[in-house]
Amino acid sequence: MPATADWENGLREAGNVRLARIPLHLLDHHPGNVRADYALTDAFCKSLAAEQQVAVHVVPIPDDHLRGEGEECYRFWVTKGNRRLAAARHQQLSDLLCLIDLGKAGDRAGQFIDMVVENDDDYRRGLTAFEQAQALFAAHEAGASRTRIRKLTGRTREEVAGAITAGRLSATTRQAAREMDYAWTLEDLALLAEFDGDAGALAEIHQRVGWGHKVRYAVEYIRTERAEAAERARVRAELEQAGIRVSDDIPSGALTLTRLADVVEGFDPGTHATCEGHGVFLRSRGTATPLAYCTSPQQHGYAPPETPSAPGAPAVGSTAPVKANELERKLVIEGNRAWKASATVRQEWVAGLLARATAPKPVLAWVARQLLEMPTPLRDKLTGARHTTLWAKLTGNIDAASTAAVRPGRLPLLALAPIAVAYEHQMTVPDSARYIWRHDRTGAVSRSDTRAYLSLLVELGYQPTPIEQAIVDGLPYRDDAPAEELEPEQAPDAGEPPHEPAAEETSTAVPADAYAGADPQTDPDAGDGAPYSAAA
Repeated sequence: MPATADWENGLREAGNVRLARIPLHLLDHHPGNVRADYALTDAFCKSLAAEQQVAVHVVPIPDDHLRGEGEECYRFWVTKGNRRLAAARHQQLSDLLCLIDLGKAGDRAGQFIDMVVENDDDYRRGLTAFEQAQALFAAHEAGASRTRIRKLTGRTREEVAGAITAGRLSATTRQAAREMDYAWTLEDLALLAEFDGDAGALAEIHQRVGWGHKVRYAVEYIRTERAEAAERARVRAELEQAGIRVSDDIPSGALTLTRLADVVEGFDPGTHATCEGHGVFLRSRGTATPLAYCTSPQQHGYAPPETPSAPGAPAVGSTAPVKANELERKLVIEGNRAWKASATVRQEWVAGLLARATAPKPVLAWVARQLLEMPTPLRDKLTGARHTTLWAKLTGNIDAASTAAVRPGRLPLLALAPIAVAYEHQMTVPDSARYIWRHDRTGAVSRSDTRAYLSLLVELGYQPTPIEQAIVDGLPYRDDAPAEELEPEQAPDAGEPPHEPAAEETSTAVPADAYAGADPQTDPDAGDGAPYSAAA
């Protein structure tokens, strides 16, 4: 007989407890079960079906219990694990792994206390997103395939991939995320992989989370900001390699070539590249759209008019107009960036909405009203919605033939699909779409139509970004930061009334060259116009 190990001497047999697999037809919910909602998610049910590794606690049904109709065959009540029993029935499993507690068989009070101890948050705490990511990543490192993890946990391929990505985050990045007051999910944590170890990006995400932003929006804003910087660097390098002078500010006394063409008859911007005063103005932030200028316009026959200055007015050539306009310019840059970042986040949400099995109740009435009113976005793009690049992105290429097999509850979403694509296209693709959020420009979609579309999404559960919320509320957008963190010049006036769209706001026609002659020193949109040609 083999020798007994020292540690085995310390084991005690539990005479009142037995472990067994019990056929499902012998198990019933405890008659005093207090759980009202079993919350049978797909992930939970699939996980239980794949591996029944967590035993439920049961007690034998007392002999004197009066069984009702259909209860004659039951032999055990589930005291801990009624949700698992409900899922097992839903999945039509044959049996469950059970811990039979004979000691609690006659202790009715103890059975109810067990329900509290089993399910109270003070006794049981779920793993945080950080802990889930580390556990699933460790399982993957230990040899579990993504398919096995997916089957045993009930998670989707995307969720498993995100968990493994999040599990690879460095300790520094995980600590930075923990310091943010944010309800992290595995999907959110996976987004940080792009900025792992990037203190600057993590600090900006931390700040925006503190402002109440979603991590997805904060990440997209930073991506947009950095993409703009990379494009500016590329354009600058290309211009400098071509031997063109590039400046961050337009020199005093210089004129843009479009302005010069307006004031000098016969001037051809296309022949200006050889002029010694030729240069290109490229801002150090914002979009990478250069404007060509001439530092010596008098050589081309332009003589600046001599106008008397009003008392107290800034002298000609002073930098006062530039400084006075800097905050407005900053707001335009940040607003354009926020509008672009918001579109990415919003379109991901819309794609999820259109993929639902059942349409939320407000959808059908809203679709009917849109078709009756036929607002500008629908008049411009509804018939061509299926031919846009956004169609596949938002709808997964829904086609007319598939409608025959669609459940009636989903049909309103199919009707919404081309309308949503029409709106999203007009709110993001045309050049004038960047004007939608502003009060001093007319965009491809009016603010009133944009407000109607965004308001529907909000009603359906979408959480708008600050710039979208401003449109929904009919207020001017002032920045992503809370009002108390803005500079005095940026903060909205306390009594500022909501903006009401003027009748002409419904017009969507914006000539491409409407602001081609804008002065970069006084117009906040200068530098965002048509691309520069080296020949100009």
